[in-house]
Amino acid sequence: MFIVELFTALHAAGIEYAAVGGVAVNIHGVPRMTYDVDIVVATTESSLRAVREVLERLGLRSRLPFLLESIADVATRTELEAERSLFAVTFTDPANPLREVDVLIAPSLDPDGTAARAVERSAGSIPVRVATIEDLVRMKRIANRPQDLADIAHLERIARGTP
Repeated sequence: MFIVELFTALHAAGIEYAAVGGVAVNIHGVPRMTYDVDIVVATTESSLRAVREVLERLGLRSRLPFLLESIADVATRTELEAERSLFAVTFTDPANPLREVDVLIAPSLDPDGTAARAVERSAGSIPVRVATIEDLVRMKRIANRPQDLADIAHLERIARGTP
């Protein structure tokens, strides 16, 4: 299974990351369908290079014509977010479009802080770093799509400890 392979590879490489998006919502206990995996990583050049290398070893290729580590500079990422609405760099498997990872890089999403605050959970026997509920809710408020609003309601119920 691709998700297990991905999280195993990220863990083995020692990358400071956090699962976000639908997969993170699932790990926190909200069942919902998603086909891609969204992650944030520390936005240092070395961390971005390491995650790119892991994704490439898994057979994924960036959809954008630059190396992920080339946008480590916050000013560059701020400009990409403001001028091109670029929030993520998508890596996909040319042979299987269902194997897709979005690396969220927009400064407004606080990828560094989210990765640093991640909590470790397990998905079966695989350790997975996942964004906190608070960080997921904050990111989903920024996205503000219908699915995100539904996720927020479920996550806030879990945070309150109510079914």
